[in-house]
Amino acid sequence: MFALKKSLTTLAGRRLRGTRAFLTEAYRCEDVWQERLDCSLLKKVQPEVLYHKLSTALEQGSKQISAVDLDVFANSLTDHTYLEELEELAHKFRLSAQTGTLLPSTHHAVVRLFVASNSTNDLIRILKDRLNYGIFPDYYLCNLLMDRFIKENDVLNAAVIASNQMLQEELDNDITKAMGLYSCLKFITNPTEWEKAKVVTEQTNDDDDDEEDRRVRVDFLRNPYFDDHFDLADGDHLVGKTMLAISRKIDSSILGNSFKTLGLAYYNRWNDLNAHLKKLDGSVYLETIELAVTAIDKRAPENAEQLKDTLAKLQIENKSLTEESKNFVNEAVSKNEEKEIQTQKAIYKEWESFRREELSRYLEHLNKLKRLQKVQQAKQDLKEKEQLLFFFDNEHKHDLVKEEKLKRMKKTVVKDKSLKDDLTYVPPEIRKPGFRRD
Repeated sequence: MFALKKSLTTLAGRRLRGTRAFLTEAYRCEDVWQERLDCSLLKKVQPEVLYHKLSTALEQGSKQISAVDLDVFANSLTDHTYLEELEELAHKFRLSAQTGTLLPSTHHAVVRLFVASNSTNDLIRILKDRLNYGIFPDYYLCNLLMDRFIKENDVLNAAVIASNQMLQEELDNDITKAMGLYSCLKFITNPTEWEKAKVVTEQTNDDDDDEEDRRVRVDFLRNPYFDDHFDLADGDHLVGKTMLAISRKIDSSILGNSFKTLGLAYYNRWNDLNAHLKKLDGSVYLETIELAVTAIDKRAPENAEQLKDTLAKLQIENKSLTEESKNFVNEAVSKNEEKEIQTQKAIYKEWESFRREELSRYLEHLNKLKRLQKVQQAKQDLKEKEQLLFFFDNEHKHDLVKEEKLKRMKKTVVKDKSLKDDLTYVPPEIRKPGFRRD
């Protein structure tokens, strides 16, 4: 049907070969990040002892801990030994009243530790479950993660990071936008399952003769509602909306037209796609038409033929969409990488001093609370001692207090007037052994 149609398998194979990282090694700022361990505060931390202390505080007493305690624990870890403990504390802290005080350095500590431990699946699970963990990577971390996943040909997780930024509506960083588009393009050219299929096992009831009704407590059923944003679960819809959102924030007209077309197609906005194609004044890159047709064939909307006919009439820019997307990423990296490296190094330095200051303020707050408790306890002891020493001098006051208490007690024990004696009541007979009624 189309003169420019090519094999998606051939394109995907060519794109997977020779994949390299876009960011340099200096962008990781690994040397500055490791300098945090030189702090005397983190050197003194015993992770096992601190974990038990924080876990106990969350389960007992006030059921909350300070954000700086969790930050110290997260930043003191250097290997995978305490990954499960860190995940548990992050989850419990998210459910506490202090969740809004989580320090930015904690997000970096959690993400970097899971990446260094090669626990990619656990990290993605935590990042996708924002409600229960509250770990939100910033632009810098998103760029690091997408660059790593692209280098490892892990197009699925690269697209997940990009879609998470779309859901948070944080798409203002140039490198994040460029790498987000490239990650989504790699995903739709090499499609994989967005969510692993869950194996559901049916439990058989061995007691066939048991006909008793069983009552099971179920969650409250709410009216179905779909917000078309956070409720999105289909991979094509998430990737499509991500491409659509980023295409509105880039200056390149041809690249913007191409990704807007693909975004509407994979987002399954067929009426909007039809309107966009009719008023499109410009050209699109190669692969755009073929990928859009693939999305149409997959979903088979009612106006599928009309959309295909309109796509066939588009002006084609004789350049590869993949190569132009890659050039778009390289251009963004060359313009912004060095600036972001210096900015991130300065941020890491600020976090070290801020952690010490925040811990000092927290310890001072705890000491203040302890002093107040001691003062309250001393006042209570003095009051009790005063009552003991001057008991006989104030005996008449104690008698008055006693009389008032007795009056209140008598008022509470009042017979209910609504209850009347039942004159027809006949007490039961108490039968003795061997007794027989005539």
